[in-house]
Amino acid sequence: MRFEFLTTFRTEPLLELSMIPHFHTLDLTRMKKGTDISDILYLATIKNPVKQETKNFETLQLDCSTCHYQYICNKGNFNFIPKFTKLRILDVSFPETDDDCFHLISKHCPDLRELYAKRGEVTDEGIRNLCVIGNCKSIRKLDLERCNKVTTKGIQLALDNLPQLRAFCHESLLEGLAEIAQSATDNKIDLPKYSLSTLYVVKETVYKSGSLQQSVLLCPNVTEVNLAIWREGLKDSELLSLLSLKQLYTIQVQHAIPEPLHRTEIRIDRGLTFDGVVPLLKKFGYTLKNLRFEFFVVVDIPVITEFCSNLESLTLYCCKTTQRYIETEVERPRLNNLKKLIIGYLTISSEDLVALLASPSLLYVGLLRCDALNDNVFHRVSNLHSFRNLEHLYISNCNSVTKNGIEIFLQESNPLREIILCCSEQSVSRITRDDVANWNDTAIWIKKNWRFNFILKSYRRYIYLGGYTWKHRRGEF
Repeated sequence: MRFEFLTTFRTEPLLELSMIPHFHTLDLTRMKKGTDISDILYLATIKNPVKQETKNFETLQLDCSTCHYQYICNKGNFNFIPKFTKLRILDVSFPETDDDCFHLISKHCPDLRELYAKRGEVTDEGIRNLCVIGNCKSIRKLDLERCNKVTTKGIQLALDNLPQLRAFCHESLLEGLAEIAQSATDNKIDLPKYSLSTLYVVKETVYKSGSLQQSVLLCPNVTEVNLAIWREGLKDSELLSLLSLKQLYTIQVQHAIPEPLHRTEIRIDRGLTFDGVVPLLKKFGYTLKNLRFEFFVVVDIPVITEFCSNLESLTLYCCKTTQRYIETEVERPRLNNLKKLIIGYLTISSEDLVALLASPSLLYVGLLRCDALNDNVFHRVSNLHSFRNLEHLYISNCNSVTKNGIEIFLQESNPLREIILCCSEQSVSRITRDDVANWNDTAIWIKKNWRFNFILKSYRRYIYLGGYTWKHRRGEF
């Protein structure tokens, strides 16, 4: 059972939940910013007054951006860790997370499977404390992104001493793997083989030519590739090294260069293009389950539908699509197994959009600032499969959609559980305040006892229509 603290905190719920035998997850990442979590951590470790035993949490998630973490991190104070001895997942992504913290983890959390310590002060010595002389030998995912004091030596310590490691996040990972491969070549010994199944290249990685190819040689069991390249260097030709892998089930590529004087401005690097990915789609497309592209100059939708027929998840964000003419009468390939589709800030034709929405298996659809979306698109797709499996629909700032388009989904035959509609009075949306008020007043889903939420998101507020007493506020419908 999972327990999340969302905003404010009272002790009574946790005292009651401490008596529930299957309460194993404590998630503090969504609390109100500045909340002091010291009392929560204390109550989470007290003995059950009935069974007189301490709760054995398996997951503890903290977040320095929301929690008031002076209690946790003041002068390296992580004294709550020894009280959570059965943890399998731990997130201590705090600036003060250091070698002493890793020593405590290695001593008291021998069953740990996932450790997240982003932005910390940990060094190579901390990794040594963790898995060389420490007890954490079974870690499968280690996230040390932006831990700038960890060097390639620390990378190698983790790779050599965590035999079950499947995913490792750090800016020096490729460089560390390349150094290991080069050293083995220079010494004329066999290349070591590591257990990584997911290859992460994180945003601030300084890419050196050839390092991807050398990394793949050491990690032949990789089936997922996540490339978030925010520096120049990676070219189309470098991606060809991935063709040596046996299988790929996930390809995610994000490639954009922040301008040095204005970090909020993005310049798309034309050294890596969709053409460089096409050979991967041709070889692995039939087995691909998850595909994601961000900040590409051009993405070719017909190529994706042709080669990736078994995709289950597709995300296209801040891209443009090819504008080729295709007769509407010509039947186009469908992604019949696609369950999740997210499109954001994408220049796309209505025909390509219909082709992506045509999957009868869709469970989740998220559409953000999609100019091609209108009522006609929804009607055409509805005539194909009536959205018969769709459970979640998220629409944000798609200003050509009207009330009629949304009401396609408000049918008793639809299995929808949730619609989230994001808009405001400042937008040019064709959904008016009167439309929303009408939905709120009629609320057919409540009258007919549907298991369904219709949510209006406006200025970070979530308004559940049908149960809302309407009061007009500035900046909201």
